[in-house]
Amino acid sequence: MTDNPRADSELILASDGGTLQRLTLMSTGNGAVLVDAAGIPVNPWEVELRYWPPEAEPALRRGGYLFDRSPDLELWCNCVD
Repeated sequence: MTDNPRADSELILASDGGTLQRLTLMSTGNGAVLVDAAGIPVNPWEVELRYWPPEAEPALRRGGYLFDRSPDLELWCNCVD
C-alpha cells in the first residue's frame, strides 16, 4: 500500500461491517489497543480484523482483538435418543 516496507509490516486492516479501516496498534498501561487515524480507540467488538502482521498477533490477542475459536465444530446435543 505504501513504498515504505516497514509501514506495510505494521499494517492492520479491520472492517466495521461497512468500511475497511487502517488501524494502529498502541501499547497502553492496560495492554494493547487499536486506534483509528484520528487516534480514537476502537473496541474489539466494533471491528473484525482482516489483515495484521504476524508479529502483532500476541498483542492483538491480549487486547481481545483476536481469539482462538474452538477447533471442534461438531454440533453437540445432550438429547436422550
